[in-house]
Amino acid sequence: MKHEVQDTRFTLRLSREIEPLESDWRSLEAAPEIGVHQTYDWCRIWLAHSGRQPLIITAQFADRDDIAFILPLVVERRGPIRVARYIGALFNNLNFGVFSPEFLEIATAANMQDISRQIAALPVDVDVILLDRQPALWRGFRHPFTLLPRTENQNHTFQVTLKGGIEAVLARGNAKRRRKKVRVSERRLQPFGGYEYVRSQSAAEAQAMLDEFFAQKKARFELKGIPDIFAPPQTQAFVRQLAAESVGGERKLIEMHAIRLADGTLCALSALSRKGGHVICQFSSIKPGDTEPASPGELLFFHSIRSACEAGDVLFDFGVGDEQFKRSWCDLDTLHYDTTIAVTPVGHMAAAGARAIVVAKRLAKSNPLAFRLAKALRFFVRR
Repeated sequence: MKHEVQDTRFTLRLSREIEPLESDWRSLEAAPEIGVHQTYDWCRIWLAHSGRQPLIITAQFADRDDIAFILPLVVERRGPIRVARYIGALFNNLNFGVFSPEFLEIATAANMQDISRQIAALPVDVDVILLDRQPALWRGFRHPFTLLPRTENQNHTFQVTLKGGIEAVLARGNAKRRRKKVRVSERRLQPFGGYEYVRSQSAAEAQAMLDEFFAQKKARFELKGIPDIFAPPQTQAFVRQLAAESVGGERKLIEMHAIRLADGTLCALSALSRKGGHVICQFSSIKPGDTEPASPGELLFFHSIRSACEAGDVLFDFGVGDEQFKRSWCDLDTLHYDTTIAVTPVGHMAAAGARAIVVAKRLAKSNPLAFRLAKALRFFVRR
């Protein structure tokens, strides 16, 4: 069933299914600025395994049939509160939505206020819409929903610009030190028979690499005393299908990369997405044990970044999370913002609470001592 709200410039429609939008969706997502997390296939696969109800809001130019944007949401509950978020939000490193180039050019704070009121007037059957992890500026475009009142998210993403190739990337940091670290890693792996940098070449190989990733991640989360977000069967099924559908395709929803030892051991793994010259590390892991002193994870990123340069990609993205090794590579630090659209009185209270939580987390992360204390308390509380 569809519902719509009209004004003089746009007609907004609400749909509970994605299939009728496939053709328009795929046409809009072809633009390089539209991220992999809002592609039709990423959302389709997430919905197939999550069991969640989609809530798809589209805006059409009032004077013609062209779609201005598609906002792909899913409904979830947080206690008694009904929340709509980007599809797959927990695993999305960056949310940009699906916008036409024309809409990106004409969006203003005034017409976005009108659009937010129209969205709230639709029978969305939620209390609040939470649009999180949105960059204000991305690849030359302003995110329209960050023109609304917003809160800076506690998490940033970190990117490496690849213009000029691997030599230019290395030159922006300490190239001599970086090459020395690679040589040290390679020397420390010699007692294990050496290594090779590999990528999944078949669906079976991708699944075997994911088996090892899930095992490594489980061990790492247990060591840190935090829940394993990859443990649910539906999450693993989602990731496995992303990887299976990427084999042989030009666009990579997920492609597995690894450092493999002579005996077949995978001592470091990463899952990379590629779209429009933008490579994102969705997740990574290292194998606990004797190979850890060789820093196989950093060795893997060296090869992955060099490979992206050789492929002509423009941006390598380490994704969410502030780590020193990321900063040592990256020349871009992208701030993200959360926008809330309250629909009900309960939603207004929930939106205020969500903003307060984000601000508290951001303040804690900006204070190293407070952040370390929070992580230590989390460890002891959950054991």
